[in-house]
Amino acid sequence: MDINELKKKLKNFNPKMYDHCVRTMEEAEKLAVHYGADREKAKIAGLLHDCGKKMTKGSDNLTHSRIGANFAEEVFKVHDEEILNAIMYHTTGRENMSLLEKIIFVADKIEPARKYEGVERLRKTAYYDIDDAIIISLESTIEYVKVRNLDLDNDSLKTLKFLKEGK
Repeated sequence: MDINELKKKLKNFNPKMYDHCVRTMEEAEKLAVHYGADREKAKIAGLLHDCGKKMTKGSDNLTHSRIGANFAEEVFKVHDEEILNAIMYHTTGRENMSLLEKIIFVADKIEPARKYEGVERLRKTAYYDIDDAIIISLESTIEYVKVRNLDLDNDSLKTLKFLKEGK
């Protein structure tokens, strides 16, 4: 899969998300190099992680990741299961995440344009202990959801419990 072709296709498919997706791809590549993961898979998964957002406007923020995995396969012709899983679980995580899944989960949260309370701590932690970065991110998300009385995906709770038990 040629990354430049995927970039062109994504820009045409969803120009509003394109810049965020490229920044996430670049962050995913840096994390992949840091942790010794497959750079090309990280770039593809990072680039396409939000390709489902165009089709889920108005839906909850979790739906786009599952739809995005389907779109990555059908529209962008990505057939690598590891890449598809990284796209599918980049919002909630899951138990026994692969390194690539962890990288995409974190890269999306720390890409350079992200501005929210705690992001600098998360950026530093991401390059020290990726599991701790996921724990911090999930705890923050869970608190955000609770305060706003929103629905919380059960996968996020399972992921947090699994990672904390592994510490």
